[in-house]
Amino acid sequence: MAGVEIVDQMGPHSADQITIEIPPNFRSFLNGALVRVQAQYPSLRFVASAAGVEVACISPGDMADVRKSVLHAVYREKIYVETLPLRQALIEAVTAK
Repeated sequence: MAGVEIVDQMGPHSADQITIEIPPNFRSFLNGALVRVQAQYPSLRFVASAAGVEVACISPGDMADVRKSVLHAVYREKIYVETLPLRQALIEAVTAK
């Protein structure tokens, strides 16, 4: 199956490995996001790459769901990182004596 190339809305890719493109301004959030996604899909292998996320051992039927989960996890990680100082300041203000 490794020699089969699929062309769809994600562009050309092999049937058992795809690259999910992540915009450059979101790439700094990949590592935290990949931990979450790996827990959702323990049978798949996720690797951050220059273009985004490489996903190995994926079946064609799972591509859309995995892509959706990866993009959602990256966005959630971005929100988490960007709001952490605000949440810490709020907790400090509430618990300060």
